[in-house]
Amino acid sequence: MKNKIFGLSIIISIIILFNTLLHAENIFIESKNISLDKNKKISIFENEVIIKTKENSTIKSEYAEYNKNNGLIKLKDKITIIDKENNKVETNYAEYNEKTKIFKSIGPTKIITSENYIVNTEDVTFDNYKNFISSKKNTSITDLDNNKIYLENFDFLTKQNIFKSIGFIRLEDNNKNSYEFSQIYIDTKKKEILGTDIKAFMNSDDFKTSPKNKPRVFANTINVNKESNVFNKSIFTLCDYRKNDKCPPWSIQSTKMLHDRKKKKPYIMIMQLSKFMIFLFFIFLNYHILIQR
Repeated sequence: MKNKIFGLSIIISIIILFNTLLHAENIFIESKNISLDKNKKISIFENEVIIKTKENSTIKSEYAEYNKNNGLIKLKDKITIIDKENNKVETNYAEYNEKTKIFKSIGPTKIITSENYIVNTEDVTFDNYKNFISSKKNTSITDLDNNKIYLENFDFLTKQNIFKSIGFIRLEDNNKNSYEFSQIYIDTKKKEILGTDIKAFMNSDDFKTSPKNKPRVFANTINVNKESNVFNKSIFTLCDYRKNDKCPPWSIQSTKMLHDRKKKKPYIMIMQLSKFMIFLFFIFLNYHILIQR
């Protein structure tokens, strides 16, 4: 009986040594191998490293160095962090500060949000305390409909599921239309985009009366969702481009313009034009249609 108890004790000891654990004030670290560097005063974890934070985030990697004095953990190789909202960050080098609760990636980084938006960027800051992910580097976002958004920077509010960005922004939708913004808000929960200072180049056929048309809309703001695009304080034209960025031969201004994405038809709701101008506009459109037949 004593021999069995002794043998069982040895087995338990081997398991504990194989899966080394470290408990700190705000984190829990597990790995298959651990060593101590007395000169650098750090603990080194290797092979299937798992870190659990006090904020219910999980960090995985193949290598980690933990400095208990400053609370800094350096991570390398196949790193993923998943927060309590189920947002995931993937990279190959990162640092986590146990005291500030900030995770920073260095180099190429991929983010998969809880709503399955795919973000490719670099040098990400993931603040568990303030609940946001951000980067100051060029970024691309791909949504569930394969629309692509290109940004110079972004902030992602993880609790509200909202991306924010200021700067030069370009969106390419799955109908070959492209949009340029100076500011954008992307609600990944509602699948909705709000943007300002819009230049929209509508290349889909539902905007054209002729293959030669170059339909475009310039507007103060836009609201994009699955059903429609709504342009506010907009200018619309079908004319070709002119040298030196001159104004097109004709254009129409409206307080609001609606593009029905389901029916694939643009509707212009004009609230500030005279009846005579509206009359001329529809004559012009009919003329374009007739000469193409």
